Amino acid sequence: SSGINAEWPLRPGRQWQKDILMNQEVIAVDQDPMGKQGVRVYQDAKKKHEYWSRELADGSYAVVMYRRDSSGLPKPYTATFKQLMIKTKTAHVRDLFTHMDLGVYTDGITATLPPSGSCKMFKVTPIKSQF
Repeated sequence: SSGINAEWPLRPGRQWQKDILMNQEVIAVDQDPMGKQGVRVYQDAKKKHEYWSRELADGSYAVVMYRRDSSGLPKPYTATFKQLMIKTKTAHVRDLFTHMDLGVYTDGITATLPPSGSCKMFKVTPIKSQF
């Protein structure tokens, strides 16, 4: 893990900038003791969106869905667990930016991303089969 860097002055920074830098859930991913680096696990052919995944020490995964495309309206994107290299059929999903539990997802995650280099970050905790 490494420090989080900002390329703008912190004072008198905007509130959204402070919210990003002081987000305890994102910092916990950054400082995860497993120390694994995130890996780009998917990029579309036109390089307009990509998915990143990182295994965490508690057996969950940090996932980032990133949209490079700067044109158009918000679009839904779906990342399957297979694309994210998460070996599960179902998982608990938490949005790390909104601090909301999104519930149990099957086969993957769908998120709507606005244009212009936007992203969403999730914590995905696989549900172990009871069989």
